[in-house]
Amino acid sequence: MKSTITRTFSKGWILLSALTLVVILTGCASVDPAPFNEFTASLTPLRDAIDAQATEAASASREEFIDKVTDGEISPADLQLEFDSSNSFATSYGFAEDGEPNFVKFGRFRLGLTALNNAMIGYAQTLAILAGGDSAGDILPSATEFDQMARDLNTNAGTAAAALGVSVEPGKQALLSTAAIQLFKAYIDNQRRKELVAAISEVQPRVAEYASSAQQAVRLLASLVETDYNKKILPLLTTSPPNADAILTFNEATQTTLVTLQSMSNGYGALPAAHRDLMAAADNKTTGLAGLIALGDEASRLNGLVKQLTQTNTAAIAAAPTN
Repeated sequence: MKSTITRTFSKGWILLSALTLVVILTGCASVDPAPFNEFTASLTPLRDAIDAQATEAASASREEFIDKVTDGEISPADLQLEFDSSNSFATSYGFAEDGEPNFVKFGRFRLGLTALNNAMIGYAQTLAILAGGDSAGDILPSATEFDQMARDLNTNAGTAAAALGVSVEPGKQALLSTAAIQLFKAYIDNQRRKELVAAISEVQPRVAEYASSAQQAVRLLASLVETDYNKKILPLLTTSPPNADAILTFNEATQTTLVTLQSMSNGYGALPAAHRDLMAAADNKTTGLAGLIALGDEASRLNGLVKQLTQTNTAAIAAAPTN
């Protein structure tokens, strides 16, 4: 009789242990890193394309400024910097209403967008590591290591916020808030998917704010295209004999530039929904991730447009009159 009771108890204990293990594994199961890797991969072409366009915009704006000085619209005396008596590190141009000529503004936007993209890519790479863990060959960072990663991300995000004028409350410009950091560290300690979901949810408002500010910066870059076009088209229109090929080629380069900038804006516009999908991915719901799909599609489109833009710009330079 005792043997029967023992066997029955043993079977019951094994069953209970198995059920407990299932519950534990369900709560602590590894997360599929694929959606997180896709998110990271989609951000890379956006970073590369926006950096190139912002650099070109700053250069074109500076050339326009130099032409205005040459034409007498701006006096050379106005180029003297004014120093801020309340801030030993700050200077401004007296002739500009806000102390910041467009070429300075575009240069600042370039730095801000670069910092923003670096912060977002660093954040995405961190998510991929956290999602994959040992199953992806990555070792989860310690709490101390994650603190350093968070500081680095927030430094880039702070630089971006200052440069782009991100409209968030003072003291809340960090990409990863204190609450988000604590949730990520809890996930590192416990490997519970709900904590990763909650951490990503905590970051969602910051991602939306940064994406909106980046879109505004891209629109400003697009506004410079018309100014640059009007300046450069006049010599082509007055060339004798007329060179229709040069005009049409320059038109095509201008249109491709605008389409490329629109794709960049669309990419930033897709960012919040793609990031929101990562919450579902963290909960192992990897179907119907429309936001991630849209961001990936825009990244692929942008890659193609950048190649096309390089070709049209090269053709425009070749077709332009040399005199």
